[in-house]
Amino acid sequence: MFKFNIFDTVLGTKNEASSKSQIFGKDYRLCAPVRYLPIIAICVILLGCTNSNQEKTLSGQDIPVIDLSKNYPEKEFVADEADKEYIPLETTDDVLADKDFEIEYVSGQRIVGANRSKGDIFVFNSEGKIVSFFNHKGAGPNEYLYLSLLVFDEKAQEIFVDVASKNQCLVFSSDGKFLRQINYPDSSRIGNLYDFYEQTLLAYNRLSPANNVLGEINKIMPYVFLSKKDGSFVSRLDLSIPNRLPDSYMLQAGEATYGLGIRFGGNLKYGNEFMIVNRSADTVFLLTQDKKATPLFVRTPSVHNEDQLLSMSISFRTDTYLFFESTTYNWSEISQRIINRQRRANMLSPARKLAYNMQTGQIFSVSKGPTAHVVDILGKSEVNLFQADQLVERLKNGELDGKLKQVAQKINSDDNPVIEIIKYK
Repeated sequence: MFKFNIFDTVLGTKNEASSKSQIFGKDYRLCAPVRYLPIIAICVILLGCTNSNQEKTLSGQDIPVIDLSKNYPEKEFVADEADKEYIPLETTDDVLADKDFEIEYVSGQRIVGANRSKGDIFVFNSEGKIVSFFNHKGAGPNEYLYLSLLVFDEKAQEIFVDVASKNQCLVFSSDGKFLRQINYPDSSRIGNLYDFYEQTLLAYNRLSPANNVLGEINKIMPYVFLSKKDGSFVSRLDLSIPNRLPDSYMLQAGEATYGLGIRFGGNLKYGNEFMIVNRSADTVFLLTQDKKATPLFVRTPSVHNEDQLLSMSISFRTDTYLFFESTTYNWSEISQRIINRQRRANMLSPARKLAYNMQTGQIFSVSKGPTAHVVDILGKSEVNLFQADQLVERLKNGELDGKLKQVAQKINSDDNPVIEIIKYK
């Protein structure tokens, strides 16, 4: 008998990027708008996911139902070359992207990235030139052990770093000066954190299989608004999710129990709006700045299948389309693979990439288009991260053209990555 843990599958949230680079190579795609996401994001209306606006969409229509088990016509979503921008990140002796480097935030003025395990935080301008960098990793006061959650408030020029072990968050200026410590409310366990408004954070209370600390109200209504000033409770999102499922799985195989560290995601940010997606509800909601959650659609089949889970994760949005993926988990097969110590890359069936036209209700199978990990970015732009050594190699092999080829001709193999920003109409 043995215990075997799987951490951060290819559908994980922010900790998945290093896993992706190990499985698929160093190039991986970061898809806009929000950090975390998440990402196996699911809802279950059958168990009573309710709120005051649940019966109609914003337009007053009945809630659309999307069947994830159906086949849909294929469609390509390809941006013009003119809508692509490439930004090489400045390389210095101090500013070096590690293997787990990720882009956290992109706007017209700032790009924020981090070496998550090392604790480095980098702030670049829109041209990729370094503005500031700092590292406060440690076990002492005003320090963090790991960059699990990072939120950038560009207007206030403040960076929020979650310290889950202490149930608190540290706030730094964009140049690394410690500003304050904010403590999360008692009986809370924050699993996702977002920049919601000028003075407010949107937080999500995670639920673990053996969570004896989380308060009952946070189990049923997990989304709360917290003060950026001191972390105090501001209000609670009017979205009740009774009978919540844990945000991770424990599988029983014979006499052994296995922790399956699949990260079930949070929300997708689009400008100042959020898509609220929860693993315990079949309904996907739109959250606006007035703090009202209105249903966008209901997915089927439901998440509550004891042996097989058809998950859905939303990854990208434009004014017209919502892009998402669905993946089938067969727990019996996964349990056997864990026992046989097979690689986690083999745990999942291939993800289906789908697009939902929010204006017409049409659904397409995406043969080419935006998909993957999420970044906090101000609306309908996809962000890709290309490693310099692979770009140089592709240039030698004659595999590049256009703007990307021009950029690759000016970099060295040991330089920092190149950011690609694709704007979709």
